[in-house]
Amino acid sequence: MEVNILKRGVTVKSLVAALPGMGNVGGIAAAYLIEELKMEPIAEILDYMPPYVIHKNSLIQFERFSFKLYWGGKDFAVFTGFYQPQDPHMLYELCDDLLDLAVNLGVRRIYTLGAAHTGVSVSEPRVFYAVTDARLNKEIESYGAQQMRGEGYITGFNGLLLGLAAQRNIEGVCFLGEIERPDVAQPKASIEVLKRLSAALGIEYLDYTKLEEQARKVEFYISSLKRAEEFKQQKTRTDIPPGVM
Repeated sequence: MEVNILKRGVTVKSLVAALPGMGNVGGIAAAYLIEELKMEPIAEILDYMPPYVIHKNSLIQFERFSFKLYWGGKDFAVFTGFYQPQDPHMLYELCDDLLDLAVNLGVRRIYTLGAAHTGVSVSEPRVFYAVTDARLNKEIESYGAQQMRGEGYITGFNGLLLGLAAQRNIEGVCFLGEIERPDVAQPKASIEVLKRLSAALGIEYLDYTKLEEQARKVEFYISSLKRAEEFKQQKTRTDIPPGVM
């Protein structure tokens, strides 16, 4: 991939990295942090997408997809984009290019943000965590995150980036917000993830008003979906006579 440096001379201790995934928890959190802290792009990574151009009234238009790294004057930067590569080769290349940037910035710890799909409806989603070094457990738990018990996978960008970062001796922390439905945006989980991340980064205040409004709308939407699904199940049970298709 092609890397462009938009602003030089920046050094940071931490990198926050998140791309859209289940419930878009990480993508929402990263975008909100960038907006609220008025962060500006300092670097971009250009992807090998899209493999087409658009024509409008015979005029060809083309814009290459990109991922951007943002900075707002503090000792951390935020990396995000509007989609996550599904091809393993492209994902590895993206992570390696980002880690090269991180090393040049002086990054010592990387936080990735994502979702933990429990399928349980809760009023206050839990935030789970995984780390690249057990010595980080006590610190991360002090921010209100819960350790992930047992064994499993952290798929895609959120996990791979930290695995590769550990090979470069960069600490890694993954915050995962609990979600009920992976097919619906989950801003409530994003809020809880941002609270833990803010504590870790030393962000004194973050206004969640706009995210809370989005969360209320999503809750209403999910309730509507559940009612529609229940109604459909009832009709399936009662409206079809036995033996009739």
